[in-house]
Amino acid sequence: MNHRFRNARILTILLIILMFFITGFSFILIDTMAKDALLGATRDELKGSASIIASQINGDTFARIQPGDEATPAFTSLQSTLDTIRKAEPSIRYIYTMRQNGSAVEFVVDADYWIDPDAAIIGEIYPDVTPDLLMGFTQTSTGKDFITDKWGTTLSGYAPIRDGRGNVVGLVGVDMDSKTVIGKQQYIGMTSYALLIIILVLFSMSAIITDTHRARVEIMIERANEKLNVLNNIIRHDIFNTITALMGYEEMAQQTDTMPEVQKKLITIAALTEKIQQQITFTRDYQNLGLSMPQWQNVQKIITQEISLSGTTGVTFSMDFGNLEILADPLLERVFHHLLDNSLKHGQTLTKIHGYYQRTGAGIILIIEDDGIGIPEDEKEAIFKRQFYQNTGFGLFLSKDILSMTNFSIRETGEPGKGARFEMKVPKGAYRFSDTV
Repeated sequence: MNHRFRNARILTILLIILMFFITGFSFILIDTMAKDALLGATRDELKGSASIIASQINGDTFARIQPGDEATPAFTSLQSTLDTIRKAEPSIRYIYTMRQNGSAVEFVVDADYWIDPDAAIIGEIYPDVTPDLLMGFTQTSTGKDFITDKWGTTLSGYAPIRDGRGNVVGLVGVDMDSKTVIGKQQYIGMTSYALLIIILVLFSMSAIITDTHRARVEIMIERANEKLNVLNNIIRHDIFNTITALMGYEEMAQQTDTMPEVQKKLITIAALTEKIQQQITFTRDYQNLGLSMPQWQNVQKIITQEISLSGTTGVTFSMDFGNLEILADPLLERVFHHLLDNSLKHGQTLTKIHGYYQRTGAGIILIIEDDGIGIPEDEKEAIFKRQFYQNTGFGLFLSKDILSMTNFSIRETGEPGKGARFEMKVPKGAYRFSDTV
């Protein structure tokens, strides 16, 4: 073996190993930071929910509820209200009210009463009192860690209930199951672990490459580094910024006195939460890009399925791809999903979407066009860049990368004001026409 190539291979392997340790350490650190941030956001969410619920309870009526009053209108009305709130927020496991009785803490109204035989009754003493719970009788508070009792393992938020004179007469407790909280952490943590798997795959591949495959491996490493940089920026920058905004709106919601203003901020909080979900969904798709061999895929079948999943009404779809098949990355379905989604979200005046193909001397062009408001001239190239995602989402950026994996290209050629038109160029040898549609 040529010493220069042997040394180059050794250097490549050493660099990959070094990259593995450095990147692994970085993502473990990022994963820890992200989980801590999400746990803090969850605590704030629980405190905010408890505070809002407490503000809706009539403290004077609450104070008069005594053991044996389970059939009274005051009890049944409050129990029904708490149960309705819980059903509206699936992440909440339990909602209940408590009060102090001497040195003990007892239950008053449990949302599970009439529903769960294990629900607490009026006057039932709670044996697992913590300092955080006691603090809930004076101010909003939350548990620093999970608490395990006979109802399960949960993370709790508390807020005081006050009567008409401002005196504290009890508290509202809101519990989130530990599985829900851990699930949120795992949802964001899976990205870090997936990236570590990519590095392991790259390292394994580098150990078996030959001199004839050296150039190809170098290209793959360069591509992987680009992906790692993009995903690293999304995790550290985009998601953390969204979490910061989310926590800010939660704090403002806690400090807002009027329900209409609280509801407005809760809508914003829900939108920010959905944004985090979209960001993490993108990282899942992006980290899978290029890991599988290209496959022959029926265009008409894929796009018809995406249309049915969209559940859209009021828009006419006409897709004329016949029995055309193209050799593309398995994530091709995401391309058509994002193109349709772009038209549906940003078309405004949209009434129809048309898809078809045209033959050229160099291959074939797939076309998806609509009659919406179109895309301004100065944005036609920017929409495919990650930096533009605030306006379009990650979809078009991801679509371009998916197509590039098999040397396809995409551009927008529509006329502003008359509709968007996306053209995807497929080279010869990467398309065919099957015998059946």
